[in-house]
Amino acid sequence: YNKRTGLFTSLNYAGREYLKRPMEINLFRAPTDNDRYIVSEWKRAHYHEAYSRAYETFIRQTKDAVIIISRMSVSAASVQRMMDIEAEWKIDCNGGIRCAMNVRRNNEFPELPRFGVRIFVKKTFEHVSYYGMGPIESYCDKHRASSHGLYRAKVMEMHEDYIRPQENGSHYDCDYVELSDGRYSFAVASEESFSFNVSPYTQEELECTTHHYQLRESDSTILCLDYAQNGIGSNSCGPKVLAPYRFDEEEFAFEWKLVPFVKCEKKF
Repeated sequence: YNKRTGLFTSLNYAGREYLKRPMEINLFRAPTDNDRYIVSEWKRAHYHEAYSRAYETFIRQTKDAVIIISRMSVSAASVQRMMDIEAEWKIDCNGGIRCAMNVRRNNEFPELPRFGVRIFVKKTFEHVSYYGMGPIESYCDKHRASSHGLYRAKVMEMHEDYIRPQENGSHYDCDYVELSDGRYSFAVASEESFSFNVSPYTQEELECTTHHYQLRESDSTILCLDYAQNGIGSNSCGPKVLAPYRFDEEEFAFEWKLVPFVKCEKKF
């Protein structure tokens, strides 16, 4: 646990390291065609350069858990704080980690592209199963073609191959998602629905690449857990995202639990 960022740099379970890179607070998304106008506001706000900074961390141990509480902010160079976060991480004796983030956003900044945690896991975690809206991508204002259900796919199959790379592959209104390499696995679940996407490409790669055939895979499988994303809208040729789908909440709470596990090998 990094007391400077307020996030984990390593997660080791049953002798196996799960993370490829440290966790990140994630506010940005690779601009979609419909973000072509608002992305200039997001860039002026430095959402694409945002990072977390913890100022105080308190640790206590109970009979069955270790609890870490950090008071932190999200900001970027040359701008004031974008938001303040009080994060509580509760690590239980089975290796499960419950995260509860209470967020207060600075309303002088524009609506957020998204808010969530970006987790870089080993490339071998290529099998995905989830309960939520699928099988195609879905967002708060773009999910009529999806239905609730239990879906399974490989990571590459969850990438929507737009000719011009952009944010893609989100799944809205989910209860849980599991990633596995066939033996080692972890699941993320929440009592409140969340969105996620899993991709072999970083959002930075999606943004800077002009044609889909130029994309280069990351050395990680990238899992984005989102409390919410801004709506997709139709602003490439129509109005801005309608008010009910704008991510402009001033205060919100994001809670989820990560559970690692190892699947038993069958013996005959």
